[in-house]
Amino acid sequence: MNNQVLSRDQRVSILIWISLAAFYLTYKEIAAFYYPTSSIVFQYAPPVTVNADSSIVNPQEYFTKEKITSIEINSADSNDLIKLKIPSYLISKILLYRDQLGGYASSFQLLEIYHFPENIFERIHPLLKVNIDLIQPLGINSKSEEEMTLHPYLSYKEAKALALYRKNNGLIQNQEEFDKIIAIATETKDRLKPYLAKDFQSYANTTGKSP
Repeated sequence: MNNQVLSRDQRVSILIWISLAAFYLTYKEIAAFYYPTSSIVFQYAPPVTVNADSSIVNPQEYFTKEKITSIEINSADSNDLIKLKIPSYLISKILLYRDQLGGYASSFQLLEIYHFPENIFERIHPLLKVNIDLIQPLGINSKSEEEMTLHPYLSYKEAKALALYRKNNGLIQNQEEFDKIIAIATETKDRLKPYLAKDFQSYANTTGKSP
């Protein structure tokens, strides 16, 4: 029996093939673990729900039953708004803008939020209800100039004019008197009416005078 000694080139070639085979097999194992087949990764599977009697609820029926009829946006919290199936960053913006406004007078005010997607608004708008009784007063007879400037509808110049008018003329009793402040734009006056109505009602309740 003749012993054949492999040449250096043959040994190197064999080692290369062994290394490639080992790499290929290892890669397949890693890929199978981290990257499952596309049918698993991309195919959407709704959660399966189990009833009290252990029967399985059809996932499609589950989502149909979960459809909401309406949400009142002046009292809703994040758990309520998430039912609208909108991104969490939009939920945060809705709640923040509500606080800045003192409540929503109309659901269309959502479109005033910077970069609020119109397609999302069109989808959720039929589900939104607004209780204007929950609106907070602007505070024109109690807040400082700096505090009023924080309201989204009032510019610094307008808040300053409002504070100056109040200083020179006393408390503002009604919408007609507020409209006399020429430094405040007509558009601003119209947008503030729902909030001012709360101010004038509070004034009337305190003084006994009609707003």
